[in-house]
Amino acid sequence: MDLMNEAAIRRYPELRDLMAVREAGWTFRPLYDERELAGIAGSFSRQQYTDALFVFDRTNVSAARVLDDAYGGGCLWFRQRADLREVIQDILGLPEPGQPGAPYLVKRSSLLWTP
Repeated sequence: MDLMNEAAIRRYPELRDLMAVREAGWTFRPLYDERELAGIAGSFSRQQYTDALFVFDRTNVSAARVLDDAYGGGCLWFRQRADLREVIQDILGLPEPGQPGAPYLVKRSSLLWTP
């Protein structure tokens, strides 16, 4: 770990969890509001689903598991406005689809959300 990462972790210990997610194969992208950095988005895709993480600050974090359209599509699990560490533990702790304890009920959106 380089000195810049070590300094950031000393100041914000929850970044260690975020770095662990990145090291587990997640891809991260910056989110901008106009020109200003507003947060980061991370994703981890498998054939059957994608897990997504949206970080706006350490207590405003959202995450979701979305089933691929080939497997029926839809959101299987969602958490919002929660603590970074809690959300990371929750999403990394989700069992694979079809495994015991895995979310399986698809949360359908209302017609108001469709074009």
